Amino acid sequence: MRIDEKRRNNISRMIKKGLGELSGESEAESRDTGIRNFEELLDYANLTELSEDAGFNKSTLHKKLFSPDKMKIEECVQLAAILNVTPQQVMSLALNGMKWKPAKKSV
Repeated sequence: MRIDEKRRNNISRMIKKGLGELSGESEAESRDTGIRNFEELLDYANLTELSEDAGFNKSTLHKKLFSPDKMKIEECVQLAAILNVTPQQVMSLALNGMKWKPAKKSV
């Protein structure tokens, strides 16, 4: 594994913080918003390290992190395993990164 356990735990904590799942933090910690989407994940984890640890091709992972609508549930499960979070939390990162438009109202 290229990402050591200490960094994995830190990334896991930052994801939970970004998704609003942590409470009882100090004031210094509360200033940092955490990891809310895949682009912010890359601020904490190197793409090469992520791809090697998860068993993805680097270009495939890059494409899916920047187009989260292409991410499969199975791939979310693989990423969750190496990031020490639940697959639902990885899916939340994907959903937060998707650009969506509200449905048009029919007249």
